[in-house]
Amino acid sequence: MRFRCKRFWGNDTGSSTIEFVVLMFVILATIFFVLESTLYLFFSAAIHKSAQAGARAAVVSTPLAAGVPATNAKTPAGIFGVACTDVSAPCVSFPPVSCTGTACDATQFNRIFAHMQGFSGQLAPDNVTITYEWTGLGFAGGPTVPLVTVTVSDVPFQTGVVGLLLTNAGVLATLPTHSVSMTGEDLNTGGAP
Repeated sequence: MRFRCKRFWGNDTGSSTIEFVVLMFVILATIFFVLESTLYLFFSAAIHKSAQAGARAAVVSTPLAAGVPATNAKTPAGIFGVACTDVSAPCVSFPPVSCTGTACDATQFNRIFAHMQGFSGQLAPDNVTITYEWTGLGFAGGPTVPLVTVTVSDVPFQTGVVGLLLTNAGVLATLPTHSVSMTGEDLNTGGAP
């Protein structure tokens, strides 16, 4: 019995196969990790690029949310044509106004959304929020120059092994939220030139 045990432990005929299996598992795990990370970064970058494209389109469009004034209202002490940044504060600010997806002006939103989908086909209208904020730029009585922010959020990540496993497990894997802001200097508000 002792001789058989010694012979069994001394037998190395299958060692190459065992080494191959162990190393192959490590190599495949590394390859899948790199592929999964690459897919995640690619789709995250696509979402960011779609937010950039949406912001660029939104700053040259008519405001999609109701409540964005066409012109900078002047204060009672304000003088027309004085910069809103002047120390006399000649302009009246407005609160941030935003809309999401179908709550926005349909015609303008569909045009901007179609442009955004050219960069990321995973987007749905409810993933896009457009916000207009007072910046203090412009002149009293002149066109409004708000800060336009396009936010893309809650976009599902369903690609790759991990994304599919999480989705099948009932966990919704989402890509990170991306926001891009630009001043709406060319905003088509219909106000005075």
